[in-house]
Amino acid sequence: MRAPSGRPPEERTAARARRRRQLRRRRLVALGALVVIVVVLVLLIMLVARSCGGDGTAGASAGEPSPKPTALRTPTAAAPLRLAAYGESVGAGLLLGLKLLTEGRKDIAVHRYYKVATGLTRPDYFDWPAYLKHDIDKRKQPFDAVALMFGANDGQDIKLNGKQLDFGTRAWKAMYSGRVGDVMDLYLKRGVKRVYWVGMPRMGIGWFNKRMELMNGVYEAEAAKRAPQVEYIAAWTIVDAPADTYQAKYRQADKVHMTVEGGMKVAKAMLAVVAREWHLRPFK
Repeated sequence: MRAPSGRPPEERTAARARRRRQLRRRRLVALGALVVIVVVLVLLIMLVARSCGGDGTAGASAGEPSPKPTALRTPTAAAPLRLAAYGESVGAGLLLGLKLLTEGRKDIAVHRYYKVATGLTRPDYFDWPAYLKHDIDKRKQPFDAVALMFGANDGQDIKLNGKQLDFGTRAWKAMYSGRVGDVMDLYLKRGVKRVYWVGMPRMGIGWFNKRMELMNGVYEAEAAKRAPQVEYIAAWTIVDAPADTYQAKYRQADKVHMTVEGGMKVAKAMLAVVAREWHLRPFK
């Protein structure tokens, strides 16, 4: 009887399994080598970009720290900080405080403008975005920083494109958030380095106070989306600090507008942030 030719079936199956494992190993090795090559190339590109300053020009010499792209300049008497401040009648308290606290300073120049009974919900009465755009476009030099304080007249229902938007509804908040964000972006797109959005203080009228609280949430949320270029300053906890309750001594008789002392408190808190970021000596 002739002996059967070839290997037994079980040996052939084992051999095929070994070949498949070897093929998988070779593929894994090749893939790993490819990954290593890609990583090395990326690192080389990053090193070249860093040595060239990121834009193809010569960067800082060896041993010198790279400048931070968000670093703010240090104002001087020859080149003061150009700060613009805008608001409505409650914001006028902030603007007065800024005027009083910066008088006599050579390292900061403040441009102020306010208009009573205005805000962002009624452009048919006074169009703040249009005014702000015109005001900044006519400047030969852009402002370094801008302070904004709106809100006391904005807590109202409005009609938009023939549709009624009731205060506090989802549609109303979407509309108002968009307008607040557009004002912030107006300045960022024109080279302003910092936008300081100052929220509304507490009010001495219950229902009015709740509306201001809702709108402060809008300001804070929109500022957070654009941080650190936009910062929210919480007058809510500044005017009534440290008790965090309504302090009538800082309010006028209408329980809405701030007294001179109240406006000074908000202005001083805002200027403390300005001084820290722009390397200025404290405002007193």
